[in-house]
Amino acid sequence: MPLTITDIVQLPELHTRLLAGSQGADRTVRWAHVCELADPTEWLGEGDLLMTTGMGIPGGAQAQVAYIERLHQSGLAGVMIGENMQAPPDLSALYAQADALGLPVLMTRYGVPFASVTRAVIDAGRQEEFERRNAINRLFVSARMAIEGLSLEQLLLRLEQDMKAELMLLDPQEKTQFWWPRKAIPLNLQDAIAHQPLDFSPTQPVVRRYMLDDGDVFAVSIPSRKGGVLLLRHGQGHLLEYSLLHHLVAVLGIAIERLRMETERSLRIGAQLLDDLLSLRLAPYEIGRQLEAFQLQVETACLAVARPGSQTLSAMSEWGLQFLRRRLSVMLRPQGDELIVMAHARDIPVVQTILETGLGFSHAIGSYERLPQALREARLALVHVGTYPVVAYAQIEDKAPWLPDNLEEAAQTFEQLLGPLAEHDERQGATLLYTLRVFLEHNRSWLMAAKHLHIHKTTLIYRIRKIESITGRSLDHTEDVAILWLALRAGEIAGMSSAQKRRPAKVGSSNELSKREYL
Repeated sequence: MPLTITDIVQLPELHTRLLAGSQGADRTVRWAHVCELADPTEWLGEGDLLMTTGMGIPGGAQAQVAYIERLHQSGLAGVMIGENMQAPPDLSALYAQADALGLPVLMTRYGVPFASVTRAVIDAGRQEEFERRNAINRLFVSARMAIEGLSLEQLLLRLEQDMKAELMLLDPQEKTQFWWPRKAIPLNLQDAIAHQPLDFSPTQPVVRRYMLDDGDVFAVSIPSRKGGVLLLRHGQGHLLEYSLLHHLVAVLGIAIERLRMETERSLRIGAQLLDDLLSLRLAPYEIGRQLEAFQLQVETACLAVARPGSQTLSAMSEWGLQFLRRRLSVMLRPQGDELIVMAHARDIPVVQTILETGLGFSHAIGSYERLPQALREARLALVHVGTYPVVAYAQIEDKAPWLPDNLEEAAQTFEQLLGPLAEHDERQGATLLYTLRVFLEHNRSWLMAAKHLHIHKTTLIYRIRKIESITGRSLDHTEDVAILWLALRAGEIAGMSSAQKRRPAKVGSSNELSKREYL
């Protein structure tokens, strides 16, 4: 068993006596180390016995008080001073503050080498080393089980038993726990983190310690792409050292990376399945079987559409982890500038919070044949997103009066005004509808639209004149511009417009979409 301060005083060969801080005589000594710096706490920590010739002890009374307070706050087991060496002649202020704080101050006879103290601590700690090795072996077993498929939540439970400690995973950006929802971060720990932010840059400590009234909490960065921080509150008297923490966060890093890869794979498979559904490429009997893996049913699920912007592909992996954390059943399909979502209607508000963009969603799909209709409903609902971030097709009441009232009217408007242009694009393999949309979105700026389309201004001028010729509308007249813009919006609502430039699906295999395309 490890030595205590009292044990060291009672060892006759060490010739050591206790001068102050007798209330802490039962403190356990994990290690004994010589340090002559003015602030030894940069190198020593909880359970360490500071051995010094007195060189680093300040001479002034106030400085001695501050010196002892720093050692006490760092959790040192005590201070051992070599007798008749280099300590200041007056240590009365140091002794008084040590008595007040209960920090033991020892005096060792001049002829006793400090190495003898260290050796005595090592001999007493051999049993503790045996326990440490067993703890590391248990961590390795947990790591193997994590690789073989143990869930992150199950792994945390197992690691708590291995370490005899309470574990929490924290997202350093959100400042909230990002896994294991059954636990909440205590308010006093949240306050401590707010006052001493989690910073693991090269110039900061590898392990950050928060001293709370109900026990100390240690924070360690987890090595993974996701990042994250492990918060650990260990039981009284249980071993905690840096090497164990290093192995612990390595195991968690492996588990989080495996979880991320599984999430990315699930997103790719889900995107391919949703694409097959919308294209009506699956037989009805296949739908239920494949949706079952995503815990969705075509009868009760709905479709939603969002336009989250250019960050869609890079953000999908993070969205997937958040869906998994909240146990949401969701499939995503990027298509042009749209993100198509299949989820339960009850989960749509949470999905919108994660996506951080407006979302329109349909009635329950109900049947396989209604999938295209449900997509058009979601697009119509998205058009009305404004004051409210989530709009259901069934609840559209306060909508812009100049937009179509229903899908049939939207289809008729598009066909009447832009049908000839769409037919021209289909016959010639052209993209005049997309050109028109980009030109209007850039407020008829020739330079900006040409740059967006990656064409020369002269080419853009030719295309616009062609559009005017086919539609019979002039883009120099405000009335015609307004009519064409509303027709484009009507086409989007009805799902008939090819004005959205869509990228073709790239399939890496029969079951998975290309990662480059969708992640």
